[in-house]
Amino acid sequence: DMLEDASGLPMPKRADPPIPSGRAPLDAELVHAATTAYELEEKGLSLSGEDFEVKSPTGQLLLRISGGNRLPIGGLPVWDKLTVSSAAGASIMTLEREMISMTPTYDVLRSDGSQFGKINKAMFGFSESFEFHLEGDGSGPVLKAEGTFSERRFEIKSRDGQVVATVGRGYYQTDSENRYHLIVGPQVDASMVVALAFVIDEVHDEEDRAKGEGDGGGGLFR
Repeated sequence: DMLEDASGLPMPKRADPPIPSGRAPLDAELVHAATTAYELEEKGLSLSGEDFEVKSPTGQLLLRISGGNRLPIGGLPVWDKLTVSSAAGASIMTLEREMISMTPTYDVLRSDGSQFGKINKAMFGFSESFEFHLEGDGSGPVLKAEGTFSERRFEIKSRDGQVVATVGRGYYQTDSENRYHLIVGPQVDASMVVALAFVIDEVHDEEDRAKGEGDGGGGLFR
């Protein structure tokens, strides 16, 4: 089913050098020598409405994403602070929405609170994209997502333009549950791909809700 959802998308390639390179990954257990599939599933009964689980193709729980919305000042974007943890409960990373930024931007923090990188919606270019920048690395985004975000189908490319991961929206969807299938190439920290896919879901859900409020109807996905 995961490969079927990814049909029409290229098969990810091995990242060379590994991603990330020159620093420890966020989750070394999710860096594999072979192409690996994952399911990113939103929990419909979540109190925050933002809780996801990441599972293997056999249903093994690998990661949890939990958190909630903060509404600091009326009229400003929602401030999100979310925690990614292992199945055993160990913290892997935190995603924090920046309150003041030109485009939606999330800080990616390691479990010890140190800055690992940022994920942002790109400002420039003829097509929409999302970028993952590593802290202290001025060589541009280490990962870049491009594709049909409204349909939740996109490719994630490395710095050299190689497709190293793909994301397809699962066939089973409801208004309160989104489901994605991720195919991640060798030598790529899959937790970074999960974080990027999650941020894209959050940003587009927010934009869909805004459009729904503007036209008096519900958004396309929620």
